Amino acid sequence: MLIETLAAMAVLSGAGQEAAPYAGGGQERIAPRGDYRQSCSGEYVNRGRLYADCQDRRGNVRGTSIELNRCSDYEIRNDNGLLVCGPVRGTYEDRGGGGRPDNDGGWGGGRNSVTVFRDSDFRGASMQFREAIPNLQNSGLNDAISSMQFRGEWEVCTDAYFRGQCRTFRDDIRNLQQWGLNDRISSLRPAGRGGRR
Repeated sequence: MLIETLAAMAVLSGAGQEAAPYAGGGQERIAPRGDYRQSCSGEYVNRGRLYADCQDRRGNVRGTSIELNRCSDYEIRNDNGLLVCGPVRGTYEDRGGGGRPDNDGGWGGGRNSVTVFRDSDFRGASMQFREAIPNLQNSGLNDAISSMQFRGEWEVCTDAYFRGQCRTFRDDIRNLQQWGLNDRISSLRPAGRGGRR
């Protein structure tokens, strides 16, 4: 009898432990529903907002966010680089609408590239980018870059969405320590029209 009573209590107490809906505090681990994930990356939730890096119709990546409590009845979509749900439109997070695209419709039009390395002297894990990366959070190299090789001129910043301390480079950097940027870079992009300012 005691075992049956304990088992019934366990079932009743477990019934109310279903995952609660997002309440607006801190970060949520599961991204909200919607087809935005097909053309967005780096999505995360913080303080009731969904943030993501979404492609617009020209293939440019835009930093964007939307308030989740306004989307409870709708699925979230990517509308030309902007998160939307039903009649609600999100906001762009990147400065100046992603900067100034060049004549080829993209930051560097395929002419610019940067290869970033985890270690100095171009060693360790590496990744190559050809377009603006507003947030390196999900790349595995956020705040973990020590050297860089450039094709064209690039701006790198210590915070996501091209905020914080920013600096423009053209020549390869063997060690970012001398610039005070070692293991501090969180966003990067080609520097203006045709890769030059």
